[in-house]
Amino acid sequence: MLRLLIIIVLFCSSFTSEAQLIRVGLFASQKISQVRFSPKVGSCFIFSDTSFIAKISSPDLIEFSPEQTGKIEISINGKVLHVGNNISVVQEKNENHLDIKVLKPTLKTRSYEGDFFVLNTKGYLQVINDIDLEQYLEGVIESEAGTGQRIEYYKVQAIISRTYAMKYKKKHESSGFNLCDATHCQAYLHKRNQSPVIDTAVSKTRGVIMLDKNGALYSTFFHANCGGQTCEPDAVWNQKIEGFSSFKDTFCIHTNQSKWVKKIPIKDWNTFLQDKYNFPVWDSISVEQMFNFQQNERKTFFINPFFGIPLRDIREAFKLKSTFFSCSKEGDFIVLSGRGFGHGVGLCQEGAMNMTKYGYDYNQILAFYFPGMILYEQPIASFSFRK
Repeated sequence: MLRLLIIIVLFCSSFTSEAQLIRVGLFASQKISQVRFSPKVGSCFIFSDTSFIAKISSPDLIEFSPEQTGKIEISINGKVLHVGNNISVVQEKNENHLDIKVLKPTLKTRSYEGDFFVLNTKGYLQVINDIDLEQYLEGVIESEAGTGQRIEYYKVQAIISRTYAMKYKKKHESSGFNLCDATHCQAYLHKRNQSPVIDTAVSKTRGVIMLDKNGALYSTFFHANCGGQTCEPDAVWNQKIEGFSSFKDTFCIHTNQSKWVKKIPIKDWNTFLQDKYNFPVWDSISVEQMFNFQQNERKTFFINPFFGIPLRDIREAFKLKSTFFSCSKEGDFIVLSGRGFGHGVGLCQEGAMNMTKYGYDYNQILAFYFPGMILYEQPIASFSFRK
């Protein structure tokens, strides 16, 4: 037993010296009451605090359930084996991976590499993935951008995602991890899938991050499609952010998500505007303006700032793809003819993808969307995600 523990400690120490580990909260938005781990490639070791519990490999199934005492029940192949605290799952080799299935509530199975911590937090399970930063980035890039893109685009996404991870590494510090797997951090829905082009893009940009003119990490906002014009940050988040201003982007105007249409019953539209903003739906002039609202360039407010109706509120209320829309009337409906998908600040993903088709490299693309940014190659060993 002691020999096994020594081997694992030595292995982990050796791996950590060559890589930088980041902790990611998985299923972070869910209240998990039962979760199952099943090794798919290789074996893994289960510990409770510092005590070795078991070694498992395919087709073994290990399930974790929280107890009211604050401890965690561990079952292997249907048999309760241990009840303890601070569970850790250590993979025998770096390239190993396992499936994680949240049973309560029922969620789709995901596959991950790296090691794991399972904690009982206020009666629910918290699953944390301890993963090499570069492996994490490969999973993030595929989750955020999909497959089938050119390598120059994946280099762009790699640098953005690496910079984001460094800039917001303390975002979930109070919960015991750096970032979570949701889109408000970075989507991280599964392990890397050995896509050669993605893996190469990450490797070719290893350690590269974006800095602003003051040497601080650049804010790396991105969205699916800007509709032909990026958005001012204060129109989205009520604050100006240095380095970001609205500008024309013709690279995305003929792509998949550049245009959209949504019809909303006039009754629902009027009720929202009148109840929330006291909009004068009884006034014919105001109603005429409402039906003929046009955005040839991005605006912050609906019709006129005088009415005090932020376009972001309309987008949220009616689940619109963007705030970049114009209005017309069609029978009992108001028709929104929209452009773009997302908040519109920073990098336009479809625009950047299109730029690669015209031969632009990752440096030129980043400079286009993030004016004034400086690319800096920092040794991975100097990255720190730990206190």
